[in-house]
Amino acid sequence: MRIMVRKIFILGIVELLLGLFALTACKGSGMGSSEGLPTESLRDGDLVFRRGTGLTSQVVLAADKSGAYSHVGILKQEAGKWFVIHAVPGEPDYKGDEDRVKMEPIEKFFAKERASSGAVMRVANAREAASKAAQHALSMFRAGVLFDHEYDLTDTMKMYCTELIDHVYRKEGIDLPEGRLSRINVPVLRGDYLLPNDIAQSDKLRLIYHF
Repeated sequence: MRIMVRKIFILGIVELLLGLFALTACKGSGMGSSEGLPTESLRDGDLVFRRGTGLTSQVVLAADKSGAYSHVGILKQEAGKWFVIHAVPGEPDYKGDEDRVKMEPIEKFFAKERASSGAVMRVANAREAASKAAQHALSMFRAGVLFDHEYDLTDTMKMYCTELIDHVYRKEGIDLPEGRLSRINVPVLRGDYLLPNDIAQSDKLRLIYHF
């Protein structure tokens, strides 16, 4: 059962009805969200964060009030083009497509209808490890690893967005969350979860680009 997704949507509805959920997605500055990306400076293993425009993203941001982003993926270059590998629910590539680890062009990841703002961050002084982390992520995409609707960090057979990033970098001995987890204690959604801000706070990361 997709328990967590149901919880998220129920939470969104509850807070909207109660008038407690006032957070709305930011509007873009007018430029396309992929315009200005320094593609010549990107590297395999760079992390891409976005502030989503959908209800699920708004729930994440409402739960993590100090966070600027609701989703994260990892960059991998293939055939001279940049792709984002990420685990995401509710974005099927075709009818009947399961929620899973996806690989899509960076322009699609940062499309205006999906991202009101975004950033590219790099793990400092770890070029080889970052490249290997991206390769691990590519292997998970090719294996068709499913999305983790239970949001269980102890189960590496399925992945949610931050779990994927944490997992592939830990395989290279790099701990990005450094023990950080976010406590969520709101109706129908309670517990400790690894949110994008828990990774973005890492001192190991350097900002490359943002919009």
